[in-house]
Amino acid sequence: MTDNEYSGKIKVAKSYKELSTIALASFAKSTKFAGDVAATAPPHDDTAIYGWADTMFNTHNGRVLNPSKTATSLERQQRNTLEDGLDANVNYLETVANAVAKTAGDINAGIAVVTRIGFQLAAKGTHARNIGVIDAGIGWFHAHEAKSVEGNQSHLWEGGITNAKGTPPTDTKLYVTCESDVIFNNIPSVSIYAYHHAGVVPVSKDESSTPQSSMTEKTATLTPQSKNKHPVIDINNNNLYQWGEWRYVVIP
Repeated sequence: MTDNEYSGKIKVAKSYKELSTIALASFAKSTKFAGDVAATAPPHDDTAIYGWADTMFNTHNGRVLNPSKTATSLERQQRNTLEDGLDANVNYLETVANAVAKTAGDINAGIAVVTRIGFQLAAKGTHARNIGVIDAGIGWFHAHEAKSVEGNQSHLWEGGITNAKGTPPTDTKLYVTCESDVIFNNIPSVSIYAYHHAGVVPVSKDESSTPQSSMTEKTATLTPQSKNKHPVIDINNNNLYQWGEWRYVVIP
């Protein structure tokens, strides 16, 4: 059985339960079932989820300005309602994603359903970190992406504002970091920011060790090397990197 064949159950992360109130509202409004060709009948449609997110967000802002036990209790109730709605949608999404993967004989077909709707796969391992947006606030969000190799690598982030979830931005900027965490800041409120990520594996200088030997993910970009172990760049290649899927973030 190859890596691309369907070989196990797809589990969707429920890490949104760990988010702050503002980040949870942003996450909920970043999901989108409407128009999907596979997940056509979630228990709670986008309108319901977005409505619950807005209600909780407004209550939270009011509570910050005028703290009270009543407002705190109300916000908790509204958060529970939103989380219950997201949980139901996740359970449905897992069923659909696994059915798609089984029909296609390719687990990646099912994973694509999960990611294009705005959810992520459950992290594996006791100390595994979830990927994607892990926190957000007014005008900012914190993103984490998995490293492609054990050890050093560069991280490329391309992003920009878009008019709709599912539509990549046409005006983007490219950022390079040495860390797999980044905070995007000064984003206009009530806008949609989209980004994707690529990891670049360093050229090995050790004859007994190659970047391929430490690979942990297929998304790593392995730069071609000369005989002297220097990177080789093809000027006719418009996209040298293997980018992950676009992630869409609704900014509070």
